[in-house]
This record gives sequence, C-alpha cells and structure tokens, in this order.
Amino acid sequence: MANLISRHMVTIRQERQVHYRRSGSGSPVILLHQSPNSSQEYIPLIEDLASKYTVIAPDTPGNGLSDPLPFDSPVMTDFANNVAELMDALGIERCPVYGFHTGAVCALELAWRHPEKVTVSIVDGYVNMPEDLVSEIKENYFVPLEFNWSGSHLTWTWARFREQLLFFPWYRKDLISRMNYTLPQPDMLHTAVIEFLRSGNNYIGPYRAAFTQDNINSVKEMQANCILMATKNDPLVTGLDRMPKPSESIRVLRPDTKEDAIEIVKKEFDENHSSQTTLDIQETLPINGKIWGQYLRSGGGSLYCRGNNDAESGRPVIFIHSSASSSFSMDRYMKPLIGVRPCFSIDLPGNGESDNPMGLEVSVEKQASFLAEAIHALGYDEVDVFGDWGGGTVGVELAVQHSDLVKHIAVPNIMAMELAGQELEKFSSEYTPDISINQYGSHWIEAWNIVRDQELFSPWFERKASNIIRSSEPNISPEVIHRRTLDLFKSFNIYQSAYKAHFAYHMSEKIALLNCPVLLGSPSARGVKKLLGLKKSNIMSQDLTGEPPEVITNILDFYNSK
Repeated sequence: MANLISRHMVTIRQERQVHYRRSGSGSPVILLHQSPNSSQEYIPLIEDLASKYTVIAPDTPGNGLSDPLPFDSPVMTDFANNVAELMDALGIERCPVYGFHTGAVCALELAWRHPEKVTVSIVDGYVNMPEDLVSEIKENYFVPLEFNWSGSHLTWTWARFREQLLFFPWYRKDLISRMNYTLPQPDMLHTAVIEFLRSGNNYIGPYRAAFTQDNINSVKEMQANCILMATKNDPLVTGLDRMPKPSESIRVLRPDTKEDAIEIVKKEFDENHSSQTTLDIQETLPINGKIWGQYLRSGGGSLYCRGNNDAESGRPVIFIHSSASSSFSMDRYMKPLIGVRPCFSIDLPGNGESDNPMGLEVSVEKQASFLAEAIHALGYDEVDVFGDWGGGTVGVELAVQHSDLVKHIAVPNIMAMELAGQELEKFSSEYTPDISINQYGSHWIEAWNIVRDQELFSPWFERKASNIIRSSEPNISPEVIHRRTLDLFKSFNIYQSAYKAHFAYHMSEKIALLNCPVLLGSPSARGVKKLLGLKKSNIMSQDLTGEPPEVITNILDFYNSK
C-alpha cells in the first residue's frame, strides 16, 4: 500500500511559515527542490523513499506556500539557516539531505555552515560559472512579474518557461546556448508555470541566491560528509570542471543519467541514515496579527486552512469561497475580523492548496461533509458562516447536515438556479467551457478573459448590453483576475463538475429546512425574491454591497442579533 503524502505548515520564530510535504515512517531525510518550483516536484521521489524513511520536503521560502524571508536580497546562507531552523522546529537532530539545482546549492551551504546537521549532503548540480556570466545572469535572468490588465503577463510567463528548455540562459538566442532537451508535454510545462505563479516575484530571492553563493570556500572548507555531482546532460556539469580542489570530506561523482543519480541518493541515505527512528508531527503555531495557514486532515486528505484566532472570545466565523476559487478570495473579509472574532477559510477539496480526497465527481453534499470534518478538526462545535456564490451553497448544505454546528449564515450573493435536464447541460457547457492546455499557452489568456467577463456580464458568456452587471463596481483589478485565473487552473480537474453541482442544487428545498437565521444580500435579485417567498421568518435580506469592512460590520450585527 502506498504511503500517503500529507501537507503541513510549520511556524518559524512566530513570524513566518514554511510549508512541507511529509510521508512514510522511520528515520528522517530531507529533499530540497530547485527554483522556481516547490516540493511538488518531488512527489514521485517522496513516494519512492517513503517505504523506508520519514521524508520531509519543504518549500523554499518564497516558493510554493512558504513565506519569503523577511528581508531584502537574501543570500544562500539565509536559506541554509532556514533549513536548520526548520529541522529544529520539526525535532530533526541530524539527517541525510538531498538537493537539486537551487536545492543543491542550499544543501551545499547547509553542510558548510551547519555540518552538525547532516549525516550526508548530496549536492546534485554544483553552480560554478565564469564571473562575467554570473554578472550577466544577475542583470538579465530575473525579470519581475508585472500584472497587466490584459493578462499578457501570463502568456509571457509561459513563453519564458518554454524558452528555458530551449536555451540557457533563457534570454540568449544563439546556437551555443541551445539546450539538449526534448520539449515536455504541455501539461508538464503548465505545472511549471503554476509553480512559478505561486511564488510571484518572491521567486527571485532563492533563485538569485543560487547564482551568488560562495562556491569556492564552501568546497575548500567543507567538514561535513558531502557529495557533489551532476549528470552528463545537466547544464551545471561544467561547474565540476571549474571546482577548486575540494576538502577530503567531499566526493565528486558524475552519474550518466538522472536515474543513476537517484540510485546514488538511495545508497547514501541507506549508509548515512539518521540515528532517530521516529519523527513526531508538530502542531502548527499561530502568528499574531496576521492571517496564517495550517493543514487539516479531512477524508484522508490535507485541506489548507487560513485565518486568525487572536480573538479570545466570540463564535468563530467560517468563510467559504466560491467554485474554482480559494481562501485567498476571503482575505479582504477576514482581515477586519482579526482580533474581533476567530475567523478561518478552508480551501474546499480540489480547490486552492487543498488535496482532493473527494474525487472528480463533485457534489455540494460531499463538499459540505469534508468541510464539516475540517471545522471539527479546528476544534469548533459552533460557527457562524459567510459564503459567497458557490460558497453560500456549501454553507446552506453544511447547515442542513449539521444544524447543531451552524448558528448563522450570511450570503451576499446566493446561487439559487436549481437547473435540471437539458437546461442544466446547456448552461453548464456554456458557463464552464472546455479549456484545452496547449503548447503555446493560449489557454491562460482564455481563462483570464472568462473570469474577467464573469465580473462584467451575467451570465458572462452572453456579453450583451442588457447583461452588464451594474449593481456594484467590477472587481477586475489585474491582481484579482490573476489570482482567480490561477485558482481556476489549480481546480482545473473539477471546476466544471463543481459549477454544475451548484447550478443544480435544490436551494429552495434545502434552505427551507434551516432553522438558523439566514441573511441574503441583493434583495432585488430574482433568486433572493424566490427564497424570501418561502415566508420563513428566519430568512431575511439586506443590501450587502460596499467595501469589505462595511460588509463585515453589517454581518457582525446580524451574527450578534440572535
């Protein structure tokens, strides 16, 4: 039976967080990824090693879900110190470490600066380039990501990653710079682009540090057991030729293939395993004054939860995001509650940064069930709920399934479509069209315009003057549409199924079962009028438009009213 990979957040110095993947049991080993990627690239290797070890694969600060280091222009020593602090926080005394490319440079620095932390450090990709090339790379390689209202930064990012597989450095266009790689399938390049966009401009920190590390003294002064290697087709293999005479604790290897390199890793891990035989899972500590993250177990998977519990009293507020979205969409509503009430938002299964133990066939009932398990994992037995669009649908179902758990529900915009049959099929196919990932990245601009038009027209695919949304200012800043486009692709496997489930949900029937107070926004909307027509005294409506602090003030009055 395969070992499950769980996901966790660890809090460092009560000021920042590191995300890591964990699997297996036994003595610990650590895997450090390349830039600008995350620990997701190691999933196959984690699965392979987990039969013998407790495998820990962190996201480098600024990559994946790890917060960036809290100062400008960090150097590789800072990233190595981060690994040492992470080991202390997880209770790892000393263990084998493997790193590839940027992760390799970090593994080298860790072994140099903290030799007592490693039983063996395997450096797969030694960066040692001529000074003029390093200066050129520092000047040209790290182009900032600048959001554009048209979404053109997304197709630029796609082209830049594709170019990285054609040339090194990617900005050069001459024959001598051509890479000897077969271009991957579009879905693999798509994953790389998503990882880059997770980091945003934070990607520059660790990536730049890899090119500026002290690659001379680290090798000459090394005291730890260390292996430096690179495969024959690795563009960094020439660094081994320029390496100074290494200390006696370093072995230099040149495996033929990546598979050969991994066999070396396994052998060295076996021969240099940690003396620790087990590793406990550490509780995620909160960070005061800001929104922080943790992972909750639900249905055998890891669900990502963000929020704040500074407030020592008051019923917790659970914010539920809409379809193809994430907890980040709820930040503007959660921030005014910091110190006022505990508040949390959980990425629904298969959305945002959550695993998908639910499967590809989505139902509102299953979403609510997983959410309830996550809320109980938080330790709460009573909550107030805020859900927008599809989040409101899940909130209603949550209250149907767990009437003792949900005490109030507020839904600024509710979905009450209740479609069925051919009407459901037609509307779903138009609202959530097939988006094909293609080799030139045009699917990014297609998704960008879909989510942007959702803010401008209702329904978005009928772009007529009569369908212009005029009830509030359009929320179409490049930052918001960028986040929504990225969220759509994070939930790509289920976004059509999730929307369809919400379109078909029997809102009138389900909301009539509720006895808790329900507050609906948009009193003049057709769906809201229909629900008010049920003549249930617990269902009420008021205008909930406005800036988030104003909306939260109104909703708090509602939560506190009964």
